Parts: sequence; C-alpha cells; structure tokens
Amino acid sequence: MSKPATLVWSILGAGAIGGLWACYAQRNGCTTELIFRDQSSLAAYREHGGIAFTANEQTELLNIPACCPQALVQPIQQLLITTKAQQTLTALHAIKDHIQPDAIMVLLQNGLGIAEQVQAQFPQALVLQASTTEGAYRPKPFSLVHAGRGQTLIGAATLPRNIKDPSQQLTDIAKSLSYAPLSVTVSENIEAVLWRKLAINCAINPLSVIHRCRNGELLNKPEAMTQIATVVDEILALSKALHLDDNLADLHQQVLEVARATASNRSSMLQDIESGRDTEIEAITGHLCRLAAKQGLSLPCNQQLLDEIRRISTQNRS
Repeated sequence: MSKPATLVWSILGAGAIGGLWACYAQRNGCTTELIFRDQSSLAAYREHGGIAFTANEQTELLNIPACCPQALVQPIQQLLITTKAQQTLTALHAIKDHIQPDAIMVLLQNGLGIAEQVQAQFPQALVLQASTTEGAYRPKPFSLVHAGRGQTLIGAATLPRNIKDPSQQLTDIAKSLSYAPLSVTVSENIEAVLWRKLAINCAINPLSVIHRCRNGELLNKPEAMTQIATVVDEILALSKALHLDDNLADLHQQVLEVARATASNRSSMLQDIESGRDTEIEAITGHLCRLAAKQGLSLPCNQQLLDEIRRISTQNRS
C-alpha cells in the first residue's frame, strides 16, 4: 500500500462532516474530491465558489475539487462515506462503476447495519467504520462551521484474512485521514464505540423530535427525562442479551452528559424533520428494535418512538 500521505480520498456526501474533512484536507494541501448528489447540486456549489469555512472565528472560502456521479472520471480507490445512513446504498449505486474492487471504504455516519450491506455489495473492498464527536454544522448551504473539537475513532469488526499486517494498515489509513487539527485513531473495539453512540442517539435524537426542542431542553422536561430513562433501561437489557453491556455501565449518566454538552444543538434528526427530509431513524432506533426482535425481546418505549418518527416522516411527505 502507498504511504499514508499519498492516499487520495474521495468523499461521498457533502454535508457537515464530509465538508469538515474536505476543508481540512484542502487546508493541509492534501487532494480530496467531494462527490455531490447530482449535477444541479454541483452547479450550485460551483456558482457559490466553494465552501465558506469558519474555524476559530476565521472564515475563508475554500474551492475544494468536486464532482457528481455523472461527471466522475477517475477510479475510486479510497472512499470516505459521510452520507446519511438511509442514503448510503443509493449514493454508492450511482458511483459503483468507478469504485475499484479492492477499494478502502470508510463509513463515518450515524446508525448501524449499513456496513454489512455495503460489504455484501462490494465483497472485495475493505469496509471500515468510524465514529466522531467533532462538532460541525451548516448555517446555510455551502457554509460550514467547525463548532467544537472531538475525537475520531476508526476500526473494523472483522478484517480480510489476506491483509498481511492489519494493524499497520489500519494505522496508515487513520493517519491518511488525519488532516490537522482532525486526528483519527484506531480503535481496538469499534463495535463497542458504535454501539455506545447508537445508544446515545436512540435516547436523544427521537425525543428531540417528539418534544421539538434542542438537546439540552430535554433535561428540563420531566416527561422527556422519564422517557430517556426508559429508553436507556431497554437498551441495557438488549445489550446484556447481546453481550455488549461491558462498557455501558454509566450509560444513563453519559446520555445526560451528552445532552448537556450539546445543549444548544438541534439534533440532525430534528433538522431533517423540520426540512422535510427522511431521517436516520431506521439505522438508529429501527436497527435497535430489529435486533431486539431477533432476541425475542420487546422494547416498547423505543418501538413507540420509532413508530412516531415514522408517522411524522410520512406526514411530512404527504
């Protein structure tokens, strides 16, 4: 494999996280390419002249190389996937003819259950998963604010047997995605990291929609606090059945800490609902409830939230 610094990443998904990685790659003099959904999105980006990127209260316009599925020319060997979970397979299908069979594909998104589907469609690819707590948001189209520093972890549930030195390869990939000040670190147990993140998302995101409030406002609503406690209890019961409970002893407390730390945030799920877009509910609470059903467990509070978000989403589209 090439040295980490020479890896060229294509970024599928030009939202807040994809834009964050692309902007810091540009600032670090590294070549990346943002892949927009379609020609009209690409045209709007080019008309704007790039991304107005704000970090440390300084704003600059970054003209990052970009394309769309119809305009792709080069083969894709390294692909960072930052689309919403529910958009992943459709977005990949649009560029599948350009993805090399042995490509490296890194999923950096909320939710679970997508990596297995991606691996099934690209059986020879190295499919990795990542999780980040970097804070970024888009105040308007083609504007991006890096709002808070966080941690980014990367890993794989299983690695192909034909990789001679998997630890070194993961380290190289992590380094190649570490565009200062962003730092990507290898996790020895990415499944545990992603499971904890899923649990926290299940406890905060749907309830922010139900109560139509910022994350921190949930802490001031007695009904929401009761729902959070019940959601977490159900997740802990499922985690025990799946033998994933070792690292969740403080889950109740951590959910509250995350709600406090992101108090002024409107969750991505709430933003999607308010904008009339599909949400990630199927890859978050939906994934949780499907796992529970396979274990013969009932998660009534989580199921109720899932049904309600589905109802609201359907109502939005009608």
